[in-house]
Amino acid sequence: MKVAQRIKELRKSHGHTQEYLIEHLHLSINSYETGSKIPTLMSIVKICKFYTLSLDEFFAPMNYPPKEK
Repeated sequence: MKVAQRIKELRKSHGHTQEYLIEHLHLSINSYETGSKIPTLMSIVKICKFYTLSLDEFFAPMNYPPKEK
């Protein structure tokens, strides 16, 4: 669910609707955000490219992978 929350957070911070992302990325954004589908790594990469993020930046707020102390 953390990935779903992150996608929703990014979308909302840019003022985009689910429909806008679906139209531009051709991905099941609504299914990802509800948790009924898990996005593939390639789908996450597509979202990152759209928002000009690295994978590290995408996963950083989730503390994934966990940092060793």
